[in-house]
Amino acid sequence: MIPQVMQKLFTLRTLRRFIALIFLLLFGFAFVDFSGTLSSDFIQGLLYLQFTPSVIKFITVGGIAASGFVIVTLLTFLFGRVYCSMLCPLGIIQDIAARVRFKKPKYVYLKPWNLIRYISLFIIVSLALLGSLFLLYTFDPYSLAGRIFSDLIRPIYYGVNNLLVVILGFFNSYALHHVDFKGMPWQGVAITGSFAALLLFVAWRWGRIYCNSICPVGSFLSIISRYSLFRIVIDEKTCTACNRCVRTCKASCIDMEQKTIDFSRCVACYNCIDSCNAKGISYRFALKPIKNSKAKDVDTARRSSLAILSGFAIGALSLGRINMLFAQNSGQGRGKGNRKAGAVFNERNAPITPPGSYNQMDFLNACTACHLCVSVCPTHVLQPSISEFGFWGMLQPHMDFHSGFCNFECTKCGEVCPTGAIRLLELETKKRVQIGKAKFHRANCIVRVDRTECGACSEHCPTKAVKMVPWQGLFIPEVDEDICIGCGACEYACPTEPYKAIYVNGNTDHLVAELPEQIDDAPRESNIDDFPF
Repeated sequence: MIPQVMQKLFTLRTLRRFIALIFLLLFGFAFVDFSGTLSSDFIQGLLYLQFTPSVIKFITVGGIAASGFVIVTLLTFLFGRVYCSMLCPLGIIQDIAARVRFKKPKYVYLKPWNLIRYISLFIIVSLALLGSLFLLYTFDPYSLAGRIFSDLIRPIYYGVNNLLVVILGFFNSYALHHVDFKGMPWQGVAITGSFAALLLFVAWRWGRIYCNSICPVGSFLSIISRYSLFRIVIDEKTCTACNRCVRTCKASCIDMEQKTIDFSRCVACYNCIDSCNAKGISYRFALKPIKNSKAKDVDTARRSSLAILSGFAIGALSLGRINMLFAQNSGQGRGKGNRKAGAVFNERNAPITPPGSYNQMDFLNACTACHLCVSVCPTHVLQPSISEFGFWGMLQPHMDFHSGFCNFECTKCGEVCPTGAIRLLELETKKRVQIGKAKFHRANCIVRVDRTECGACSEHCPTKAVKMVPWQGLFIPEVDEDICIGCGACEYACPTEPYKAIYVNGNTDHLVAELPEQIDDAPRESNIDDFPF
């Protein structure tokens, strides 16, 4: 009895479930934690084997620290798609969704959708090489899983924590503390929620069909896994054709009529091995490559559609760049004849990207919108974009100074970014990176409009680029752009609504601000003219 129990415990499926569960818990905690329990180095190590971020980081930064995708490729060549079963957070989420039902799922064999998955892979990779990561991070399993945890689960985690604070307060226990949560744009939450709901339903109904039809990582690894050295093989002599393995195969890749397994679609769940009572299916060394009768059709379709797809990619990229320029330069005109503080639109020429991104194009070409930086930002200044970068940059983070400001002493986003979109800067270097320049919009200032004292912007400026200078018996802000770093502390502190009297205009290419000591800080009379209207 005991040996049988031990045999059931120590199986490939049990090992896979254990590793997957531990990884998913750590992965999810890294995206929802606000206490800094996990160090930045631990998070980087945890994400080291995530395929897409590793490839992008290897291209942008290089080095051994960005070679995780090489290890994943080697593991796939040796053992099949173990990444999909144990290390892909989205795959693990799909497995959990598939089990949430009253009865065990009964799968059937489905013919491979090779044309769909390989053309999808071609389009996504082509657009990425041409400079647009929109489709890549939309369907990339790591990025999509990150957005699910950051955008959907993190607010719940914060809410449960704050509820427990209230409950524990009745018992005079202060083991937890209240944490403020700055809401994200509802459009971004709706997009992530819609994708998540559709994905979970598909997984609940058909298992891992997303991984074998749409997922770019799964499609790429399927090419490698065709030649894996170790595979799941059906023994035709001992197999009784009971179909138990077929009913448990979440990849729907076991063809019992031919007694073959499409190992390119197998996600290494090992359910089939444990389900077979006749021991007619095993995991063993098998050097012979998999035959695929559809290969010629796929290659022909790929060649015939090459020109069309290339034209589509170039056209989509051009449209995206035009759309981005439109988003940067569009804006409402100044209100005329309106003297209410905060009533005149701020004409921001460019959105602001975080320190360490160097310039806007480098950031957009490396960011997969996983929202890890959004999750770890202590001031919540990093928020998913909606229209700031245009349609083809939707959901990539930007600096939203209405939600927070860039902490002068913080480099957290650069410490955890897995793709190199935000490089880690030395703190003293980061303090001089000019991501934008503060602009004083005098028509919105309450000092000028309401004739009342304020000075909130000057009080919160860490470099003292904003100073209060004498003006008609009061003091009014004046900006020294040379030492301004664009951190947004002034904009966040400005009390005028809906538009600010002082706001940051982003630098498309980040600059280096001068040191405050080099600037003459003697008080002087403001030379700002009165209202121009």
